[in-house]
Amino acid sequence: MSGHDVIVIGAGAAGIAAARRLTEAGLDVVILEARNRVGGRAYTDETFAAHPVELGAEFIHGQNVATWEWVRAHGVATTGEAHRYQQWFHWGGQLLDSEAFYLLAGDLHRMQQRLRHSRAREGGEDVSAAVLFDGWEGATGTPLSAEGRRLVDNMVAQGTAAEGEELGVLASGEATYEGDGDRRHFRLLAGYSDLMRRAAAGLEVRLSTAVSRIEWSEGAVQVATSGGTLEAATAVITLPLGVLQSGDVTFLPELPRGKQDAIARINPGAIGKVVLKFDSCVWPPDLTFLWTPRDTQLWWRPGQGQEAEEPVLTAFFGGDDARAMAARTVADAAMYAMEDLEAITGKKLASRLVDYRVLAWNNEPYTQMGYSSLPPGGRGLRAALAATNHPLYFAGEATSTTRPATVHGAIESGIRAAGEILGRAT
Repeated sequence: MSGHDVIVIGAGAAGIAAARRLTEAGLDVVILEARNRVGGRAYTDETFAAHPVELGAEFIHGQNVATWEWVRAHGVATTGEAHRYQQWFHWGGQLLDSEAFYLLAGDLHRMQQRLRHSRAREGGEDVSAAVLFDGWEGATGTPLSAEGRRLVDNMVAQGTAAEGEELGVLASGEATYEGDGDRRHFRLLAGYSDLMRRAAAGLEVRLSTAVSRIEWSEGAVQVATSGGTLEAATAVITLPLGVLQSGDVTFLPELPRGKQDAIARINPGAIGKVVLKFDSCVWPPDLTFLWTPRDTQLWWRPGQGQEAEEPVLTAFFGGDDARAMAARTVADAAMYAMEDLEAITGKKLASRLVDYRVLAWNNEPYTQMGYSSLPPGGRGLRAALAATNHPLYFAGEATSTTRPATVHGAIESGIRAAGEILGRAT
């Protein structure tokens, strides 16, 4: 049994951020990671194409977010201002650019605005996003069409990894993302995995070391792993919410009731990606995002902004569609997505498909989720999850009250947990 000042469980963005800050302060820190790589839900396929393809986190969301500190520290290149984008829509059996789409479907734009404004309301009873949509009447005094409702549901599902009935409108308003700046989408030219490896360089990280039990008492933590038992004065828990909910890691004694309630009630969410490579481009050349009322929900070009972009499209989907895709075999999921794309483009594509990748994050044993969201009445659950139970400290995107479901929110949570440990020591 070996002793450390701090054991950090999980080498995702939150765990790396916590370990960096604690190591800089002179503490003896070890990170335990069940996977054979660092990065957690930031995971880049570096062999699929001439450019990186993200199978997990895709973008830096905003000009001022914490991720840029790592980008600048390591001299990492991004698409920056070069990443201009055009939204397209599959609507009424047609491919429409955003201008043409909103001329035909202006009520959907007003629906998006209503959802944003509703999230900002204070007081009153929290309702699900589904209830909000059910009561919607557009400028003509009529409800959304079936196609319109499906498109709005898809926008919610990919943005929150949840269905409308799972999502609390007021609870979700906790996530203000205030201070992030213009929330444009920037890409890392070498991929997220490259950034995570650089950020973790110099830290003691034990890969392929799954944690099974955490015993804690005042001033001491013992962590049982696949490689033996480690001991420390404190621990930072950055396990994904899905893993905490699964019970695969046992806490002795059990966590306090308020913490258990937060773990049980926060939505873990479901996210999946299907990446298809073709022999040539079969979509509008200026396409960045393609919204669809079909099961694949949202498509984009993962190579946009790269010097040598290959003809690759990513389908990104959340909620029930992601759960359904996770139940398919890899090959079946790829073919199902390709058939969706055939319906969208009106082109036969089977003979033109070169390769594919599929990743259902809910099927990953050390993740078991997409990203988190709050149910109706869920205000305060993230703060309860983040609360310290000395000597246990908690971090990860699900603990971020203002920036959940983002890499930069996870980074900030790790820095917060490290600060709590250092503050207690002074």
